Amino acid sequence: MGSTVMVNAVPIGLVWAIWLLILLVELATPPEVVLGILYVAPLLLGASQRSSRQSWRFLLICCSVTLVNLLLPRPVDQNAVVVLINRLLACISLWVTTALVVRNQVLQRQSTALNVELAETQLRSDVIATLAHDLKTPVLGTLASLAMLEQGAAVQAIRSSQQRCLRLINDLLEVFRAEQDGLKPQHESCNLLAIAQEAVSTVEPIAAQRKITLVLRQPQASNSPLTLNGDPSLLRRLIENLLLNAVHHSLRGERVWLQLSRQPGGWHVDVRDGGPGFPPEDLPRLFQRFGQTGSGSRGTGLGLYLCRLIAEAHGGSILASNCPGGGARVVVQLPEVQA
Repeated sequence: MGSTVMVNAVPIGLVWAIWLLILLVELATPPEVVLGILYVAPLLLGASQRSSRQSWRFLLICCSVTLVNLLLPRPVDQNAVVVLINRLLACISLWVTTALVVRNQVLQRQSTALNVELAETQLRSDVIATLAHDLKTPVLGTLASLAMLEQGAAVQAIRSSQQRCLRLINDLLEVFRAEQDGLKPQHESCNLLAIAQEAVSTVEPIAAQRKITLVLRQPQASNSPLTLNGDPSLLRRLIENLLLNAVHHSLRGERVWLQLSRQPGGWHVDVRDGGPGFPPEDLPRLFQRFGQTGSGSRGTGLGLYLCRLIAEAHGGSILASNCPGGGARVVVQLPEVQA
């Protein structure tokens, strides 16, 4: 009874209006007609907005006015005992309803706590699986490169493998912080072009190993400064992850384009590559946690998820699609928030 008929998010003012209407109808009705059971409606409608203590107090109010109606608007002329018993039965019914409501509230709190615990357990399982699968690859690459030290060709391979490990660890740390506390950008006035240039310089050595060229395009208008209110560190991380994703899914000798453009209300960060594009069936889950693309994906499923968190933390959005002529495209919209 408690869990199936409760209605959530009913305005508390409406609950009291219904209670007052029932009270007025009962006062206008002869005491022999017992309408106290109708207080079940406001008891249930407002249950989601009351604590257990408040629910019992509301029950006391409903039972009090039900019994007061024995004397108001006029005393009972006859069969007073029968009327009293009927009103006591109505109060017992209200008490049972309140007890079920309070019990339902306890069960809901327990269910919420259990769901949170299950989500944390699933997150830990996902992280363990990701670490076991994705950290293994660069570590094995480092071990294999050690055998090449005698030929003097392994230093760069070792550096690349360890950089990949470091990026994965940093992504994991950022995602954990976001899952637990939410991303908290440190907003300040920053230059989007300078941030993009720093991101490109960070990713260029990785792209060069795959013979991939990074091309940064910016608006032609000189009277439109590339400034916005945001967290420079997080925005740089967002652009780096987008570029790394594009590099990892591009063929050797291809180009990756980073386009910064002014749009009504904000800025667009547009990253395109000349690879095979995203599998259409993967697009709906592309920005989910651990949502990898394709069976042969080299990523962890954390990079694009972190990009989504950063974009949303700045009040923006992120969208992925396939280019008509081939290749993948990811567009981030960042609103022009005033400092």
